[in-house]
Amino acid sequence: MTSRRQLIATAALFGAAGLSGCGFRLRGSFDAPFKTMYLQTTKNTPFSALLERLIRANSDIELVDNPNAAEAILVIMTRDEDKEVLSINDAGRAREDELKLTIDFRISSPAGFDYVEPTQLVATRNMSYSEHEFLSRELEEDFLYSDMEKDLAHQIIRYIEASKQKDS
Repeated sequence: MTSRRQLIATAALFGAAGLSGCGFRLRGSFDAPFKTMYLQTTKNTPFSALLERLIRANSDIELVDNPNAAEAILVIMTRDEDKEVLSINDAGRAREDELKLTIDFRISSPAGFDYVEPTQLVATRNMSYSEHEFLSRELEEDFLYSDMEKDLAHQIIRYIEASKQKDS
């Protein structure tokens, strides 16, 4: 039995070494070129809470309440929801909609250096409409916007991770 455990441990060790050699790492902790950050966004919204939670959970960045005390400022410049009709039925009612969430953001220092230049992120989802499921339509739309917010928040985290070093 001990030789089987040794074989499993050896295989796990070689597997981990092989994955680390190819650049693979688990999604999660990252390093940024700054240690403190101020979030300039609409407070007390699900999106701002999600963004704060992701930054705190995945990095050692300290979120501060004063932009002058921060090395970096993450500004959510715009957040727009849009709905467009993709197709209509025989009666001229919408049969399928496209939901779109657009977020414009930038990350800069208080001195004006851009860690991440103004960037626009867009997420879209298609939503079918059935007259038999009228009451669930609004809930589905809310769920899809929430899902798009999660996707875009994770993309912003990846931009923070890939942000440029401040010129010395």
